[in-house]
Amino acid sequence: MEQKSKEIQQMFDNIAGKYDLLNRLLSFRTDVRWRKKAIKLVGIANGQRVLDLACGTADMMIEMDRRVDGVTLVGGDFSYNMMLIGKQKFPKGAFSVADAHCLPFADNSFDRITISFGFRNVTDKPTGLKEMHRVLKDGGKLCILEFSQPEGPIFSRLYRLYFTKILPFIGGIISGNRKAYEYLPDSVYKFPKKDEYKKMILNAGFSEVIFNPMSFGICDATICVKK
Repeated sequence: MEQKSKEIQQMFDNIAGKYDLLNRLLSFRTDVRWRKKAIKLVGIANGQRVLDLACGTADMMIEMDRRVDGVTLVGGDFSYNMMLIGKQKFPKGAFSVADAHCLPFADNSFDRITISFGFRNVTDKPTGLKEMHRVLKDGGKLCILEFSQPEGPIFSRLYRLYFTKILPFIGGIISGNRKAYEYLPDSVYKFPKKDEYKKMILNAGFSEVIFNPMSFGICDATICVKK
């Protein structure tokens, strides 16, 4: 698993420069709307300390800063190149090189944690969830914003065609790294099914799991509550 994590880390380091452009292009800017909805669902409020894990180029941190005043924002990512761009885009934020399997933060450090389109890259998901639970305060919430598999026979087939054929082709041309954009659909289709996913979250110590599917099930903002 450690080797797989290093490969994923290097892949994101390699595509960091084109990451924002491709996010907007390949999602038709829907990723912006998904982030706004996730922030609302997790209930970020004035005075809270929030960790944005797998912060990447800081899009989620910038959106949180726009929407809520007086929030202390900490970004953590294992891709240094992605985070370097994030620091340039959002200099007022605090950043830390952070692997989800072993977070460099004390117990009960954060009121809220968000992880957007990064949880599927955590190779040992139960360990990652336990670490997020550990650094979250009692009464805190974790929001996992992640791609999912849409339901419905017709739409799911069209989505699979776009996701597995068209997206890697366009992503490969623009980024110069087709393998990275073949990894994306592969990681989504290998993601745990909802029953297994929910059980995994509860086993990590969370007391409640709330699924919030968006855009016909393409994406889900899963809220995990620590009591």
